[in-house]
Amino acid sequence: MTAETAAPDLPERYRDILAMMKEGRKAVAEQRCRELLAGAPGDVDAMSLLASIIVERGAIAEAEQLLRQALKLAPNQSTTWVNLGRLLQQGGRWGEAVTHYEHAANLFPNHPQIVATLGQLYQRANRFADAEVQYRRAIEHQPIAAFHVQLGMVLLRQERVDEAVAAFEKAIELNPNLAAAYGNLGNAEQKRGNMEAAAAAYERACALNPKDTISYVSFGMARMKLGHAREAAEIFERTLAVHGPERRAAAWLPFARAQEFGEMPSGYRAELGRLLTRVTLETPAGYANMAEFNAALVKALDDDPTVTWEPAGKATRKGGQTGLLLDNPREPFIAFEKVLRRAIDAHFDSIKLQPKHPYFGQVPKTYHLDLWGTLLSEGGHQHSHIHVGGWMSGVYYVALPPTLGKGEAGQDGWIEFGHPPPEFEAAFEPHTITLEPREGDAIFFPSYLFHRTLPFSGNERRISLAFDVKPTRWR
Repeated sequence: MTAETAAPDLPERYRDILAMMKEGRKAVAEQRCRELLAGAPGDVDAMSLLASIIVERGAIAEAEQLLRQALKLAPNQSTTWVNLGRLLQQGGRWGEAVTHYEHAANLFPNHPQIVATLGQLYQRANRFADAEVQYRRAIEHQPIAAFHVQLGMVLLRQERVDEAVAAFEKAIELNPNLAAAYGNLGNAEQKRGNMEAAAAAYERACALNPKDTISYVSFGMARMKLGHAREAAEIFERTLAVHGPERRAAAWLPFARAQEFGEMPSGYRAELGRLLTRVTLETPAGYANMAEFNAALVKALDDDPTVTWEPAGKATRKGGQTGLLLDNPREPFIAFEKVLRRAIDAHFDSIKLQPKHPYFGQVPKTYHLDLWGTLLSEGGHQHSHIHVGGWMSGVYYVALPPTLGKGEAGQDGWIEFGHPPPEFEAAFEPHTITLEPREGDAIFFPSYLFHRTLPFSGNERRISLAFDVKPTRWR
């Protein structure tokens, strides 16, 4: 939330304060706003403006207090609802943000920005059908290209590919220069197996927005799948050199070079090895030992109402996956987050910076955590995938079946790194590292590493917690 957020609906008497902000005279603007509010303590416009000013210097708690007071005095002012919602989102308070925007959408059912933002929050929580409803409401009241793009994205996540294509094409019809519409159209055409059309859509997206690294990397992936491995590798290398550690570029570059030369790059397995870290978590306060704590985690996961069997768009097969457990935190996940954060911070402290390395090149100072559970039954597994939205990812093992490590290779149910995803036809022999899961242990790895779990047999489940570290500031 910025001072400009509040500007459109503010009375003319506050324009001088906004002008001070634009000139960089933030302290003077804040002082002037406090003087106005002291003279009129019930002025909700002054409250919202002051909140937007002080949030920029990190006074989050006071800004929130001001906005909540403004809502009490004037609950029908939509701008204040939007500003408080943005504050909650910026703080990673996703569960509160959902509840906030649900209230706001009930109050302002015809406000396209509010209902579309609720759709975005549902989409983040993998509630794609609920997000679709909100995006369609937004389009009904404001049929702009951006809302059609968002609608297409959730249709695609529901495997309704032809409908998604139609949504992206409608967005392009409304705004032929919207790069995001072409980039997402490329994703949909790729789902339909039309790689030529996908590559053309990605190329158009890049032409419209040369800074769109997502479409640029997707263009490289499409070219690789069309048999142009060298061109793809050059695209990935250029992305990393110009734009820094883009997740998919780092993930696909070694595979593109292997596809070009028929073998994995020298030293790839050694690089994999130094990127993997095993950590034994300490017992959280309030629990006698890890066995008791893990039993509490199992019960909480079994009772979790968000568990979905083989969720659409995810890698899980023959298993269930929860929603994001820290969006509405409760025990024992609160205790887990505390011990996990201590382990993560210690790991980051141990990293020696290596300039330009896609993982060791910088270290997070502060970060959000996304956490979810995976409950696999017999034959359950996850196909090879990466976590595009994370910086560092990991998995913690809650409960493991006694059949783990059986089978011909002695690795049933283990986690494997370095294998391409199933839809990729490799012209080389992958170099992989497979690690044995152990109850109470976590494994940390860069989010761009392809990883999968191997199937297992038996009647007992393989239960784990997975997480993504999403940096908000760097050291």
